[in-house]
Amino acid sequence: MKRTWKKKGFKVFVTVLCIVCVLAALTAGNGYVHDFVTGFLITPIQQTAAGAVAWAGSLLTPPRDRMELETENSRLEAENKRLNDLLVDYYDVKRDYEELSKFYDIKKDNPSFTLATAAVIGRDPNENFYGFTLDRGMADNIEINSPVLTEKGLVGWVSEVSMHSCKVTTILSPDARIAAADKKVSENGVICGRGDLSDKGLTYLTNLRDKSKIAVNDMVVTSGYGGIYPENIKVGKVKEMVSDSCTGMPAAVIEPFENPQEVSSVVIVKDFTGKETVQ
Repeated sequence: MKRTWKKKGFKVFVTVLCIVCVLAALTAGNGYVHDFVTGFLITPIQQTAAGAVAWAGSLLTPPRDRMELETENSRLEAENKRLNDLLVDYYDVKRDYEELSKFYDIKKDNPSFTLATAAVIGRDPNENFYGFTLDRGMADNIEINSPVLTEKGLVGWVSEVSMHSCKVTTILSPDARIAAADKKVSENGVICGRGDLSDKGLTYLTNLRDKSKIAVNDMVVTSGYGGIYPENIKVGKVKEMVSDSCTGMPAAVIEPFENPQEVSSVVIVKDFTGKETVQ
């Protein structure tokens, strides 16, 4: 029964197809019939034929070998890693260039300086005088007693060195013994931090003569005496003239040009003409 129905259905389909074809031939100028035949018969047949050709073509094209795909994937991963490494190197060079460009005037005035840029990577909360750790060490030829500064002025010196880092003691510390001078009156003294001043970001200039001519707002720079610090590195300005509580001699409270509490990047003076080795 089911087979008889299929035969009848097929005969009906063939009959309809013949009728449509005859109508198309007889009404070639009739746009409606032409559109019907094209839209409902010819176009679907063409699409089916095109799909069959594409499928047959895909069967004739052999798939890429699995090993070839894995090799190509490994090559692309290696190339991506190489490009990422180059990007890291670029950012390192860019950072060094930007930092060193800030010190153009210092380098121009002191061509003998060998400078190394460094970033602050740690601060000890128990450090009373705002010392910090830098990302440079013996591997970068950093030595103890190397001056540390920014484009604004002196910050401190390298007091400890490990292979890849170093610790900086700041000019706010009482351990500081920095030969300095008043730029205006050429009077010498010694920068030595004081405990009650460090939290205010201030340091101290002592060993002044009895009748000191230093005045408020005078600029204080390193004198170069002793060969540990280069000459004429800016330190700060005189905020107040006082009498030293221990000696009764004149002294000056100094406001540093660069606040050691806030620095994030510095340069280390690794070498300069006239530097002496300090034991």
